[in-house]
Parts: sequence; structure tokens; C-alpha cells
Amino acid sequence: MQKDLIYKGSTKSLYHHEKEHMLKMSFEDTLKTSAKDLIEIPGKGIINNSISSYIMQQLDLIGVATHFVKKENMRQQTIQHTDIYPIQIHIATVASGRYVTDFGMEPGLIFETPLIDFRVKNKKIGYPPVNESQIMHFGWLYKEEIEDLKTRAMRVHDFLYGLFAGVQIRMIDVKLEFGRVYDEENFMIMLADEISPDTCRLWDMNSNEKLSYEIAEEDPEKILPAYQEVLRRLEG
Repeated sequence: MQKDLIYKGSTKSLYHHEKEHMLKMSFEDTLKTSAKDLIEIPGKGIINNSISSYIMQQLDLIGVATHFVKKENMRQQTIQHTDIYPIQIHIATVASGRYVTDFGMEPGLIFETPLIDFRVKNKKIGYPPVNESQIMHFGWLYKEEIEDLKTRAMRVHDFLYGLFAGVQIRMIDVKLEFGRVYDEENFMIMLADEISPDTCRLWDMNSNEKLSYEIAEEDPEKILPAYQEVLRRLEG
């Protein structure tokens, strides 16, 4: 398998697939903390594969195009090869993370409407914020493409917010990535990457108990039980 490795990240690895235009995405047990430490949580990758597979299938039911093809085994899924846009779209409904550290907002403040935040998709420079003018000036996307991605991202966000709310989980924010899948001269825009507690801030709706990657800063041993609880509620 190692010889087929294309990319290895802190939470996922990509491998060649025997079928053209397909890849194998493997979910790892590692997680990078805000201090840049890479910690291992045995079993996390298996849980995230199940969560992301479930959510991608639910999105497919409402007509959202995703790169997900099928869950192959406990740790891997087959995805379509996607030309990823060089930006991430972060959507927040509650003040946390940089809204607290950079803007001095009270943690837990609920925004009147979701806030969209663009980030440069480059882990070497720490995924810095980037605005729409910069995105267009750098030639990454046209204005029309940005508006289209914002519309798609908000549709995904709204669905996820409702999905989690239905199992008494508040989605504080979510990180989304999109890309193009080409068919000769045409292309289709698809949701890519994963949707899991590694890419969303999730809090219990009643107790505000954290159920996602934030726990790593407080008590890494609580990560796996929290992720298992998210999966249990979604599948329950």
C-alpha cells in the first residue's frame, strides 16, 4: 500500500486506485493540535470514516454533489479525483476560535447570521484568512465562482446544522472544501475532503460539552469517546 501513497496529511492519506479518476482516502488515527503537536488517538480514523461516509450519503440524498463514492472498509473510502480549489470555506454560527482570540468576542456568542470566512488552503503557512478581493486578484477564482461556492457552502452548512441539531448537537462552525471533477471539456463542482469532528466544532446542545477536535487542547483521552458519541447519535 505504501508504494501507492500519493499524499499523507495529519488526519488522512490518499492512495492510487485501480480505477481511473478514483482515489482511496484513508482516515488516520492522528490529529494535530493548535500547538502543532501530532497526537495519536487509536480508533479515531475508523470513527471518522463512518461519520463522514454517513454524512456524505445524506448530502447525496438532497442532491449535493460530493467526491464520495463508497465506504470500502473500516478505514478507507473511494473518492473521485478532484481538482481542489486553493481556498477553504469556514462558516461559523457561534463565536469560538479566532473570533474569540482575534476579535475579542465572548465565547459562545451566537451570531445573527452565519459568518463566512475564507482561508488559504496551505498548511505550511497555517491556513491564513484571505478575502474575496485577494482571491480574485491572485487569479484563484472569478467573482462568479466565489458567489457560486458561497451558495453551495451555505446549502451544505444549513443541512449539516439541521442534521446535527436533530440529534441535540450544535454545530459551532464547519470547514468545507470544494473542487472540480472534469469530463473532457466540462467540469462539475463537488464537495470534497471530509465532514467529521476533525473539521467541525460540535457542542452538545444542552450541556455545551465539546464533542470535536477542540478536546485535544484539554484532554486528548476524551476525544475517542466524544467522536463515538457523535456517531452513535447520527446512526441512532
